[in-house]
Amino acid sequence: MKRYDDLQFNGLILVQDTDYPCFTEDSVLLVNFLQLKKNDRVVDLGSGTGILSVLGQAKTGASFTGIEKHEALCGLARESASINGQDIPFYAMDIADAPAFFGEGAFSAAVCNPPYFSSGDRSERIFRADARHAGEVPEVFLKAANRLVRNGGDLYLCYPAERLCDIIVLLRNVHFEPKLIRFVPGREAVPRLVLIRARKNAGPGLRYVPFSFDQQS
Repeated sequence: MKRYDDLQFNGLILVQDTDYPCFTEDSVLLVNFLQLKKNDRVVDLGSGTGILSVLGQAKTGASFTGIEKHEALCGLARESASINGQDIPFYAMDIADAPAFFGEGAFSAAVCNPPYFSSGDRSERIFRADARHAGEVPEVFLKAANRLVRNGGDLYLCYPAERLCDIIVLLRNVHFEPKLIRFVPGREAVPRLVLIRARKNAGPGLRYVPFSFDQQS
């Protein structure tokens, strides 16, 4: 069933369908973690129904482009952008094909909320399965980001806090150096999620920034 969700920011609407994956708090937290400029050109990898692009463009003023392999999800994202009066293109294609289509170093930054569950029951619905389960997906996302983002550009992503070591290794394997990290608390203040900004071909030098519930808005 299609629904129209109020994002509670400047009257923005996000069109979703309960038959497909809907956005979670993690995406909102990631948007509020972005440090982008108005002249940044940003690629949203695995854009789904467009939450990162729609909210990210409104909050930062940067120019976003969404890439999502499922045409049905792209259609919902395009409808949201149209309702909001936003100029955000959404392309239905495999992430791995994006560098050849857009060109090497075409963007100054990339954002993604990648699938990261590697075990457990896989959903019978392909949209939900692709949104939740990892397999080799994180590597595909990161390799594409390496080719799409210019030298010195940033990659923003979120990942389970308990797998921080895994994602740092993957990032360094594709020449993204983690530069900024924020832990998001879960139950009993134990970190459940980590927000990361990594820079392409940068030297070491990592900073940690504290989480505040004010940063959710």
